[in-house]
Amino acid sequence: MWAIVLATMLASGQPQVPLMVSSYSTFDDCRLELLRVGAIGGYELVVSPMVGYSVVKVEANKTTTVFCIKNMQSI
Repeated sequence: MWAIVLATMLASGQPQVPLMVSSYSTFDDCRLELLRVGAIGGYELVVSPMVGYSVVKVEANKTTTVFCIKNMQSI
């Protein structure tokens, strides 16, 4: 199983817990959902050296990153 995770980094430096948003049976399904999120205004598709394929939205007070992870709890 694969899951989409939403991570928010605040400009204030206050820690935020990443959220698991949804689950998918294959990595390809998860990546397709990232493409759908990327089509939403303000999100940019990127390839991150830490999380691979992801979408990022940068605002003045926060940065939001959405990416796929392997959900080891569902195995």
